[in-house]
Amino acid sequence: MAPLEYSGTIAFMDKYKLKTAFQKSFLGLIWRMEVDTRSGLMAVETRDAASGKPHFSVFRYSSGNTCLAEFPYGDRNWTLAGIINGLLLLRAYGAQSPDSAGIACINATDGEIMWEQFNYTLLAIQGDTLLARHRNFSAGYEEHLQVTDGTPLRQQPTQQQDQPSGEPLRIPHPYTGKYPDFLAHYAIHGDLHYCKAGSYEVWAFHETAGPGYRIRLAVSHTSGLIDERIVITGLTKMIPELFFMIGSQIFLIGDNKQEIVSYLL
Repeated sequence: MAPLEYSGTIAFMDKYKLKTAFQKSFLGLIWRMEVDTRSGLMAVETRDAASGKPHFSVFRYSSGNTCLAEFPYGDRNWTLAGIINGLLLLRAYGAQSPDSAGIACINATDGEIMWEQFNYTLLAIQGDTLLARHRNFSAGYEEHLQVTDGTPLRQQPTQQQDQPSGEPLRIPHPYTGKYPDFLAHYAIHGDLHYCKAGSYEVWAFHETAGPGYRIRLAVSHTSGLIDERIVITGLTKMIPELFFMIGSQIFLIGDNKQEIVSYLL
């Protein structure tokens, strides 16, 4: 996922039909997130607001139970690359370009550094292997590295699984049809964001609130609207990504980019 560019605070109602799965707070600002749906893990990169130095967290996204809490690694030129089977993958990037030699693999459960490879630039994660290029070459000469130890494969993998198994990650899209009647009385500002999950439909949109904005979340079923609530307040500007889903679980980011809240349909 791309770096996140918004802030806000999470608000709750006393009565609701949606069940809160968890609420997690971070010391740093949420910068990047990656999900491994095979193992049920979410990795989060946070940044210190003053220095920009990264920290890395891993937790089970179904419950919010923490595996690794804001683990420091590298300087501000290191970032989250992905997470595969409980292994956290980090990569370096250059001050003047997005690519630089440097890959690290960390055990997501205890923070043990499994391996470091400073002779290769990470190009892509392909299934359970890493597509990389030796630092001596500026183009071509691509190799596959083993995730488990960072060493080059002697033979090219015969098949890649670019799409991991598990519950799909869903990103909402702007709704282009006629707005449903149950949303008619809301003052929707900007796009109406929409995502379907089984027999449920999840909606989110901005509303103006004083000099800024807030976000309202609504869930409907075949019978109509079953729940709605204001979930983020205190926005100084509208944001492009209001929520995302994994299976039937909803995730939102607020509290000035320092909190993740999740609901279960």
